[in-house]
Amino acid sequence: MTAQAQDVLVSARQLTRRFGSFVAVRNVDVDIPRGRVFGFLGPNGSGKSTTIRMLAGLLAPSSGTITGFGGIQLATNTDAWKRRLGYMSQKFSLYLDLTVEENLRFFGSVYGLRGASLLDRIDALADRLRFQEVRRVLTEGLSTGLRQRVALAAALLHEPELLFLDEPTGGVDPVGRRMFWDLIYELAADRGMTVLVTTHYMDEAEQCDRLAFILDGELIADGSPLDLKSHLAGRLFEVVVEHDAFGALETLRSQQQFEDVYLAGRHLRAVLRAEARDAALAPLAAIGRPESAEPSLEDVFVSLARKRSTSSGEAA
Repeated sequence: MTAQAQDVLVSARQLTRRFGSFVAVRNVDVDIPRGRVFGFLGPNGSGKSTTIRMLAGLLAPSSGTITGFGGIQLATNTDAWKRRLGYMSQKFSLYLDLTVEENLRFFGSVYGLRGASLLDRIDALADRLRFQEVRRVLTEGLSTGLRQRVALAAALLHEPELLFLDEPTGGVDPVGRRMFWDLIYELAADRGMTVLVTTHYMDEAEQCDRLAFILDGELIADGSPLDLKSHLAGRLFEVVVEHDAFGALETLRSQQQFEDVYLAGRHLRAVLRAEARDAALAPLAAIGRPESAEPSLEDVFVSLARKRSTSSGEAA
């Protein structure tokens, strides 16, 4: 096995999932690196959750293969696969009529934890995730943020090799989101855990070691945030607009050399098409002084989505 292969914890090849005639995920090839934070990024309905459920062994693929953990085939050894991972779903999955501690004791027993070792894990996670004071409170009475912390604790009780987090910070306040990401970094960096997270928050995606962009069930790009931003290297420019920003926006959008034009506060941003030359900046220069801009992941995703849409239209 090569060093590169040893760095991959889970691999999926030609992963496809159909629901009747609808194809939710189509021919996805992806490698999840060991001990890293890997993000699946895409809009709602793009296939993120379906993909993560297949990788977690909760949904059988219509076709394709999933292997990992040193050679385990998910399709033929599902139980061994599931014992190595933790899963926190997008929808709250704990029992509302049980207390926090009762929930954690129950899920710990499912993972085979008993007695003092289980209590030690609950204590450690309650301290780390700051919910000691609600351990005897019914889960139904918790705020969204506290519920998410308890659900995360349940997924971490057995110290899995691979942790799946499906939209973990939806409905969580900024302080709670920061706490989640601090813990995610700790798990990956200090404890060597592999964390796979789905999100549609671009600021969270920036914090992943590696990303996969999913759109309409297809993988349209993957790489580190820096690698992905290089897609727009030297093609994104901006000018400060003092007057009639919307008029300037419409004028530039009529120019064929621009792939995308949009407003960001007082700045008007334009993405040159890959084949365009520097002279194509003339309409932008007529508005103000064009300066090269640092692309965000949102810029990259929109550019890739437009490119894919154009290619699909031409193929049709």
